[in-house]
Amino acid sequence: MMGTANAAPPPVVGGTDVPDGKYPFMVTLQYEPGGDTAYDRHFCGGTLIGPWAVLTAAHCVDWIPPEELGDFSVIVGRTLLTNEGQGQTRGISEAFVHPGYSPETGSFVPDVAVLLLDAPVTDIQPVQLVTPGTDALERPGRKVTGIGWGNVVRQDPFPGGGVFVGPDRLQEVSVPIVSDDECQISYNGAVMVDYEVCAGRTGKDTCQGDSGGPIFTAVPNTNRFVQIGVTSWGEGCGAPGFPGVYAQLSNEEAGEFIAQPWFPGMT
Repeated sequence: MMGTANAAPPPVVGGTDVPDGKYPFMVTLQYEPGGDTAYDRHFCGGTLIGPWAVLTAAHCVDWIPPEELGDFSVIVGRTLLTNEGQGQTRGISEAFVHPGYSPETGSFVPDVAVLLLDAPVTDIQPVQLVTPGTDALERPGRKVTGIGWGNVVRQDPFPGGGVFVGPDRLQEVSVPIVSDDECQISYNGAVMVDYEVCAGRTGKDTCQGDSGGPIFTAVPNTNRFVQIGVTSWGEGCGAPGFPGVYAQLSNEEAGEFIAQPWFPGMT
């Protein structure tokens, strides 16, 4: 998650440890020169949406020149970053950022991007995405889950402050959806409610390092989950009156972009 449109990305604050294998669709984006372990190399989250494809936030990858994609990779199905035996590692062949997302022109929505992998991920079920044009899963007060390896220390809503502590084990937090009106009041009208959805409460939030990861809800009586948002930005982390802001996957522009048939094996 990042800060405001001009602030830095957000982790999970007020969360709990995720047991191994609970959310196998979760992805860590890795900067290979960043360190000796996956813990050091992690910089954003993502989700597996097809054997060849990962969904993440546009702001996680829009700055990467195509010729430098070889310095980046993803790991799918890992819960403990330092456990080298967990999950499947893939290179990134191409990164597709939604054409509407353009910091140069001041447009930060939709904050979504899709990564094409250099080989398919096997034996891991992709996350289900919400149907574009529907909003039944975004009713205010509904509890959704956010996951990530982001900062676990609550951050006040001001620039330059706060301590960063990133966990080794994936964290999860349950947060309520916040109404568009309430979120607009919190952010003085800065939220693009046609493209973004808000969730969180004091002491419960995603944070720096969680950007690109999901918020989702469980399908009753199954082991499946429906992703409704991508961690995007916020003022502080878990700060009173400032919920997290997420790219809204029910938005038809975002949904049509993600569903394009770029990827082998996509269903």
